[in-house]
Amino acid sequence: MTTQLNFSPSAADARHLCREALKQPHFYSRQEEFNELVRDVSAGLKRLCHTDNPPLLLTSAGTGALECAIAALPPDMRVLVIRNGYFGHRLLEIAQLHHANVTVFDVPFGQALTENQAFSLATAMKTARPDVILCVHLETSSGMVNEMGLVGRLAREHGALFLVDGISAIGAVECHLDEWGVNCYVASAYKALACPAGLSFMMADEAFSQQANRRWSYYFDLPRLERSALNNQFLWSPNVLTLHCLLSALQRITGQAEDPYFRQIGHTAGLFREWLKAAGLEIFGDPRRLSPCFTVIQLPEPVAERWLAKLKQDYGIVIGKGIGEGADYYLRLGHYPIHDSGALKTVAAAMIKVMNFE
Repeated sequence: MTTQLNFSPSAADARHLCREALKQPHFYSRQEEFNELVRDVSAGLKRLCHTDNPPLLLTSAGTGALECAIAALPPDMRVLVIRNGYFGHRLLEIAQLHHANVTVFDVPFGQALTENQAFSLATAMKTARPDVILCVHLETSSGMVNEMGLVGRLAREHGALFLVDGISAIGAVECHLDEWGVNCYVASAYKALACPAGLSFMMADEAFSQQANRRWSYYFDLPRLERSALNNQFLWSPNVLTLHCLLSALQRITGQAEDPYFRQIGHTAGLFREWLKAAGLEIFGDPRRLSPCFTVIQLPEPVAERWLAKLKQDYGIVIGKGIGEGADYYLRLGHYPIHDSGALKTVAAAMIKVMNFE
């Protein structure tokens, strides 16, 4: 098989962490060593996210963890979903499946939720009177980072819970969950943390846990999940390899000062975009709110499929195209912290050649 460089915005290439993790013992989940591993992972996640809330670990993709959290809330709760892209719409679909009273606050695609929308959002909340607000932290369909502190502040003022989809954000941008007033943060290890897929988690406070006690599923039973977490356990069969990978990733980030870590990935992303812009490619989205780990390029014509095929065939590079309406006008790249500037320069050079061919 031809060697491929994976710069898609889906699960990251986790082989580098797996190679190291394979040297670690495969603990039986009833061993004290396994409990210690879970304790260390949980402590690392709390440090990274600046929260006192214990992580609840799930053997699931991120979407499963989101549904677990949302569906555990009482079905008569009034839900307000903030939507500015494809994954905000996914939150809406999950909410509508489990709740009867769901309202949407739309932010135009390509824009982030910022203080500029504070008045409009506050007005929408007065009308909808939500019991819970759902929002994506980092919307990978557009590459926008939404302002979580704004939503948390308004949620507190209106007496609403605040649940965040942080699947693409954790490890990509700084998280200050307690300061922001996030009641439940749902995330996964397979994006910017670059671990194998299949391990997700949520960090929920007492206010959320007191409400989220609906037993809607045998597998996604949040109260039982919380009881398992108190014993440093999984509710279902854990992937020990992924736990070792996640601990390694967390130690790499939290073992140093966080500011230089996030500055570095932001600097590398800036270099990458400058190379693309200098060649005439258009970076999509509000430049003040771009993710440091995802870049979206807007094409003048709907030819994304041709770009994907050309990059893979001629250069062994895999990226993604847009999702949702107008998908073929967009290219989406995931340049995770595992990619250095040299790797991104290789991708940029290949994209420039394809652009000239087009």
